Amino acid sequence: MIELPDLESELLRSCLFPETFETLVDECNLETKQSVIADAIKNLIHHKLLVASNSYVSLSWIYDSDKMKESSFKATAKGVEWMELNPIS
Repeated sequence: MIELPDLESELLRSCLFPETFETLVDECNLETKQSVIADAIKNLIHHKLLVASNSYVSLSWIYDSDKMKESSFKATAKGVEWMELNPIS
C-alpha cells in the first residue's frame, strides 16, 4: 500500500475526471506554490496513480513535464483503488 502525503492525496482525489493543471492549482487547499503542486503531481504519475494527457500529443503515454500547464490529469484505476482503500476520515 502506498502512503501518500496530504497534498498528493488531495490532488489525486481531485482527479476523478480530467482536470487541468491550472484548475488543480486554483482548487488546492493545502498548497499555493505551483512548483510544489507540480512536484506532487509528478510523484503521483511516478506511482502510476495519475495519468497525464497533453492536447498537442495524440499518444497518451508521451508526457512532457515541462509543459504541465498544457496537460490534464486523471486518476488511473490504481489511483481510484487507492482512494477506495483510503477513505477521507
